[in-house]
Amino acid sequence: MSSQESEQVLSLLKELSVMKELDTEYENGFKTEAEREAYRLRQQRHQEITIEIKALAVQKRNGAADGDLYGQN
Repeated sequence: MSSQESEQVLSLLKELSVMKELDTEYENGFKTEAEREAYRLRQQRHQEITIEIKALAVQKRNGAADGDLYGQN
C-alpha cells in the first residue's frame, strides 16, 4: 500500500473512531430530532467509509497481483 493510501486509510479510521464516540454518547442520552438525523448521517458515512477501505484493499491486492510487491503500478 502506498504512503498516500496508508494516510487515506488512517484518516478514515480516525473518522470512524470519532463517529463511534459520538454514537456512544447518542445511545446513552435523550434523542432530539436533530440528534436522530445526525446519527442517521453518521451511519450512512460509516457505510461509505467501509466501502472506501474495501476499495483501497482491492486496489492494493490487484496491484500486488500484477507482480508489484507494494501494490503500486
